[in-house]
Amino acid sequence: MSRYLKIGLFVTITSVGLILYVIQTAEVVGSGRTYTIHAYVDDASGLLVDSNVKLAGVDIGRLTDIELDGNRARLTLEIREDVQLHDDAVVAKATESMLGTATVSINPGTGAGALLGDGDVVRNVRQSATISDAVGSANQLATNAAQLVDELNRYLQDENTVEALNEIVQVVRETARSTSELLEQNLLIARSTMQNIQSFSARLDQQSVDQLARVQEILDSTASLTARLDSLVGSSDESMAASIRSIESNLDSLQRVLASLEESAGNVQQITQVVRDGEGNVGRLINDDELYTRAVRVTEKAESFLDSTVGLGVQVGFRSEYLTQQVDSRNEFQLRLVPASNDKYYSLGVVDSPTERTVVRTTETVTTGTGGSAVPVPQDTVTTERTTNDDLKLNLQLARIWGPVTVRAGVFESTAGVGVDLKPVGQVELSAEAYDFGADDGAYIRGYGTLYPFYDPDSTNPLRWLYLSGGVDDAMGVYHRDYFVGAGVRFTDQDLRGLVGFIPLN
Repeated sequence: MSRYLKIGLFVTITSVGLILYVIQTAEVVGSGRTYTIHAYVDDASGLLVDSNVKLAGVDIGRLTDIELDGNRARLTLEIREDVQLHDDAVVAKATESMLGTATVSINPGTGAGALLGDGDVVRNVRQSATISDAVGSANQLATNAAQLVDELNRYLQDENTVEALNEIVQVVRETARSTSELLEQNLLIARSTMQNIQSFSARLDQQSVDQLARVQEILDSTASLTARLDSLVGSSDESMAASIRSIESNLDSLQRVLASLEESAGNVQQITQVVRDGEGNVGRLINDDELYTRAVRVTEKAESFLDSTVGLGVQVGFRSEYLTQQVDSRNEFQLRLVPASNDKYYSLGVVDSPTERTVVRTTETVTTGTGGSAVPVPQDTVTTERTTNDDLKLNLQLARIWGPVTVRAGVFESTAGVGVDLKPVGQVELSAEAYDFGADDGAYIRGYGTLYPFYDPDSTNPLRWLYLSGGVDDAMGVYHRDYFVGAGVRFTDQDLRGLVGFIPLN
């Protein structure tokens, strides 16, 4: 053997050994330190030892062993030490190619549980369907389709089946035609309904416009009344100046009267001295104890009568309400007497209210039969009439006041009734009245609210007499339920005294 042949054989053997060593240790050299975990699968077909384990598509280890453990296959996975897995990690086996090759991928878990260590088992394993399962399902589906086609061909060769199919087609055609006609009729009905709705909306819009016009007329009337009150207050300035001049003249007269009273004081002293001495009838009257006691009693009764009569405050008011359904007005004049204690008041008034009543009359008639035999057959004829009573009615009420609540009882529109007023805030009052309890269908109930935008007896505002109201009339529908809006004025005794001063005497 020559020298060059020996050198070539040595180089060849060394190179082959080096290549084999590199192949055997390449994975160990590149992987670094690892730890081992286990997972159990029901089917390990398609998996190969030394195949890679992936996380998010990146190789993090390899499958080192597959062995049977009971009825399942145990997979041994070697994972890089820098990859942390938790006890809720998921190992998934998925088919990678049409040849049935499978891969193992792993999800590290949510991070809330404990970390997996060397030799731990992953409990969550998910297996996807294999290509063989899909091919088997496709074969089964193809077999079922072939059987269905064979059955269909066999039925089509039967004359009865063909005739039955023709009948089914005919029925379907008739059904389609009937459905088309029915749909056309429904469309016509829907069109007519839409036209009716449009007509109703037009009438409703017209009624709304009419109602708004009526409300505008009421507001215009209120504005006119306010303007007249302003002009009345403006024209009273000259009268007030004349009244001041009259007061100055009266003060001069009062000074003269005081001078006369000073002269009379001396005479009174002389008369008093005579009375003290018991001289004359007056002296004897004062010195008599029994007559003095009687005089004191008469004086006390007279003072009590004057306090109960003269101490009453007087309020006069007028209110007009527009009834929207009856297209009529309800007018009320009210006189209110308020004691100085201000815990009650007495109300007297008259009301012009157009109450619509329904009168039902029943007439019994008797008819006879034909054919010679008279057989009485009773028949009832019912006649319904609507009448409107527009007479004046009387209000006479006694009211007691407890803070914001006022309870009224007495005569309401010439019938017995009760009422409650609640004043939650200073400018708003809510009222409810029930009367005419003898009606056939229940009591006559009115509910309304009153707004006092300017009313204040101590204010100098010329609009303090004005208030607005609105609500429902005959809420139970005993005669005719209606809705109303209105306005009114109320004058106190101070206002009346001021107004009287403005009235010309000539």
